[in-house]
Amino acid sequence: MSDVVLEVRAELDVPGETGRQARVFALWCASLLLAVVVSAYRRPTVPEKARGTDEQQQILSNFKRERFTIALALGFVFPGLGTLLLTHRHRRGGEHARGIIVDVTEDGQLRLWGRGYGQRVLLEGAELQERLVDLYSGRMGSWRERRLSIRARKVLPGSPSSLELGTLAETSDERLGLSLVGGEGDCVELTRADFLAIREHVRQFALAGQAATESTT
Repeated sequence: MSDVVLEVRAELDVPGETGRQARVFALWCASLLLAVVVSAYRRPTVPEKARGTDEQQQILSNFKRERFTIALALGFVFPGLGTLLLTHRHRRGGEHARGIIVDVTEDGQLRLWGRGYGQRVLLEGAELQERLVDLYSGRMGSWRERRLSIRARKVLPGSPSSLELGTLAETSDERLGLSLVGGEGDCVELTRADFLAIREHVRQFALAGQAATESTT
């Protein structure tokens, strides 16, 4: 295993928003089903001698109040708190994103791993492209992203041919002459400082590989 030259953690997992939405939907469905099951289980059996009496009315009245409490707790409060927790974990700079690691290794690999990721590309002689992307991502709204695309010259077995990283665009980025396109949030974002640090290391390895290739031709 090659040593790591630089390691940073993601700031936002934009593709992970789809997974968050699926978990929230599943949580609400499971909670509503649980509320129905618990209400059915708690339904009282009225004794034969109590039927048609005030005691029966009291039993049913108590059950209605209990059923309302079950519906409120299991059908609304519990999934609501779960949704808030998931949203908090998936926010910009949240715990979910911080579990995603981007690093550059000594042998010239850019790796993206953690939280369901496991991608790497060789940087030697890689083609680099930067652009601005206007994207929309559901509850997070829309924003402009500065994105770095790395297309490998040599593809590792079981690995993609390219990898993209982004960061929030700043006004100064618009003066760099980068092309502006519309797109989806299909890459993780880094903080500005981490993005520039990774970009510098990626450029060094890519340019070194290109120089070595040119010297042999």
